[in-house]
Amino acid sequence: MAFCFLRCSQTYQQLNNVPESDPIAQLIMQIITKSHMTQKEAAEVLGMTQPKVSLIMNGRLEDFSLERLIMAMTSLDRDVEIRIRKKPRSREHARLNVVYV
Repeated sequence: MAFCFLRCSQTYQQLNNVPESDPIAQLIMQIITKSHMTQKEAAEVLGMTQPKVSLIMNGRLEDFSLERLIMAMTSLDRDVEIRIRKKPRSREHARLNVVYV
């Protein structure tokens, strides 16, 4: 299970710059590795070039938006669900959770 917590005050631009330790990218790496896919095979599945897959596999995510990584998850036959709800009063900041089940 992977979690990513972000403060609500972050701007869309900040969220769109994928952090190096992005849990979605880590899950993509894990799925590709466990599926015993070559980078070339993964590229075909993901609809990107092998060099782009190599960037993901090496954690070099500067060229990848959050949207692109989410679409990669759907290409790997993973459902992605986004739920938005009001934060509890007991917590100071809203958060973003990424949970892989």
